[in-house]
Amino acid sequence: MKRYTVVIYSENQIGLLTQVANIFTRRSLDIWSMSAGASAIEGIHTITIVAEGVEKKVHEAVQQLEKRVDVVRVFLYEDEEIVYRELARYKVPTEAILQAGDIEEILQHYSAKIIEINKSFAVISKVGTTGQTQQLYEVLGRYGVMQFQRSGRVAISRERQEPLQKFLQDRQKENE
Repeated sequence: MKRYTVVIYSENQIGLLTQVANIFTRRSLDIWSMSAGASAIEGIHTITIVAEGVEKKVHEAVQQLEKRVDVVRVFLYEDEEIVYRELARYKVPTEAILQAGDIEEILQHYSAKIIEINKSFAVISKVGTTGQTQQLYEVLGRYGVMQFQRSGRVAISRERQEPLQKFLQDRQKENE
């Protein structure tokens, strides 16, 4: 099975995330991550979903999503069509990383940084792909990771123009 990134542009409606998740669940699509937030267009929100499943089922889910009144447009991408990253946070014991002596090299190698430190713990932040954030988790495991949190994928298309903006412009031309 293959992973796909589905980017949904919609109005911000209560319960929409649940309804979207149900569309994927009914088709036995495995949701790996889901993130939501404002888009570049005022009043329009973005939901980015990484799902794994049969291509036909993913296309069916996209078609059903596009039939919804509160959904402006849905775009389906494969990994090579987008630039994407996740945010990961790692909480590790301060004493363990101070005693190790190699934390600076590790942070530099993985392009990570300490964003908070106190007597009990340090919080390390890393932006990268799932594989990159997982690799750092495994390396930091020897220090005793106290907590680990990874966001959902944030993706942007490799197209020159914002896909939704282009869609809206084309739609406006059709209505003129």
